[in-house]
Amino acid sequence: MNEMTERGIGESGYTLEQLAEYHDRGRQPVIPAIDGDPQCRAILDSMDRLGALSRELVEKDAAVEVSESWLEHIIGEVARESRAGRDLPIQDDGEVTLVVTEGAIRGLVRDAGDAVDGVLVERVEVSVLAPVIDVALSISAMHGTPLPGVAERVRRSVAEAIARSTVWSVGRIDVTIDSLRVQEEGR
Repeated sequence: MNEMTERGIGESGYTLEQLAEYHDRGRQPVIPAIDGDPQCRAILDSMDRLGALSRELVEKDAAVEVSESWLEHIIGEVARESRAGRDLPIQDDGEVTLVVTEGAIRGLVRDAGDAVDGVLVERVEVSVLAPVIDVALSISAMHGTPLPGVAERVRRSVAEAIARSTVWSVGRIDVTIDSLRVQEEGR
């Protein structure tokens, strides 16, 4: 068993493998230690997105097998991004220091990107050099959508989320469209 499946996620004490089993059961019965942990919720949300994309790929071309290494790579990315990472100070007045984790910022950026119609965020990187935050996203876009328009809508959504939720100025927001998805009729 590798380190990723043996290490507990967040403060829950549950491993990635246990989270996957919980997800496969439809999050039933409810486990408050998992549902109450932000890192666990981020991984479960990513598993939902991965499941939706995987179902879409399977429906598109059932004859093409998805390699196990590809799936392991995606799960590894989800686990890496959901780790708390460094504490980033958002307020330090001498008496009280408030921080937000890199993982929380990556989750904020991922949610803002996924909120754009026709977009699935695949990877997020953030770099904070106070008072500026730079972001790099890799996305999958729906086939037929003008790609410059998709990238600009993602940039705008991410910039608004950062401005609304943090104290940092938005620097660069680089959007890389890694793949195109085909939407089937009736979806």
